[in-house]
Amino acid sequence: MTAKIDLLTLQLFVAIVEEQSIAKAAEKKSIAASAVSRRISDIEDRFQVELLHRHSKGIEPTPAGFALLEHARIILGNLSKLETELTGYRQGKRGLIRVCANKSAILEALADELSVFLERHPLVHIEIEEDLSPAIVRAVVENRADIGIFGGNIDGQDLELLSYRSDSLVALVTRDHPLAGRSNIRFRELVDFDFVSLEKGSSIETLCVRAAAALGQHMKVRIRVSSFDALFRVIDAKMGVGVVPLEIVRDRYGIDSLVTVPLDEPWARRELVMGVRDYKSLPPVTKLLVDHLRTQDEARLAAGGVSDRLTVVRNRS
Repeated sequence: MTAKIDLLTLQLFVAIVEEQSIAKAAEKKSIAASAVSRRISDIEDRFQVELLHRHSKGIEPTPAGFALLEHARIILGNLSKLETELTGYRQGKRGLIRVCANKSAILEALADELSVFLERHPLVHIEIEEDLSPAIVRAVVENRADIGIFGGNIDGQDLELLSYRSDSLVALVTRDHPLAGRSNIRFRELVDFDFVSLEKGSSIETLCVRAAAALGQHMKVRIRVSSFDALFRVIDAKMGVGVVPLEIVRDRYGIDSLVTVPLDEPWARRELVMGVRDYKSLPPVTKLLVDHLRTQDEARLAAGGVSDRLTVVRNRS
């Protein structure tokens, strides 16, 4: 009993039942009728069952034949789905993309942009991880992320860097702060105050530390926090000043007791970049997302919530 039920035999059996004829099934599959009949006989011999009942009006399955027909259609249907999925991966219509981004990027626009992308490409899944800019670079270099989005002032090591978007850094103070009424300030006017800062190594803190060093001074960080929400609350409690992206203040919080003052510094217009290992060798679906993100700076698209296919896998300081 060496006969095997292979995919061709299943296809032939389904065709026999649908055509109610071995000859017509053989013609449909371009196989000799004798070869088709032999395949069915071999399966019947192996399992000691009768699969087809032959009568004057044609052929119909026996109970065992109906069982084989049901499983054959399931198997062939699953095979068709598999072929469709594999084709989707090749064409860039399906896949998993791992994105690692800093807080600013996620809060400013990234979540909405990814949601728009997922609506356009429903077979794609995205995992997004939040981290500090230096850690994001390492994640992409070590192939733990496909795309990294981080501050352009951070060393990208050997990554290929692509433009993503820019934001404007401003001083954040309480309404009764001495600098609150100014149209703009230089960083040297801010550096003498206590600071509320994000985690050590963040893109914004790195810029401020460098600016203070250029003035021959040190930042006086009074409190470090792990989120912009916490930063806003601590500044509101008059425990220091902060430097934050204007886009986050305008779009996310709007706390009445706090005001922003533009920083008159060249580095206050901050670039956010995308880092990839090699753009040309990216899978089609990942390249599709990179191209989508690169076109979003001119037109910010609002999305009604983040898709359940966009999974925050870690929110780490």
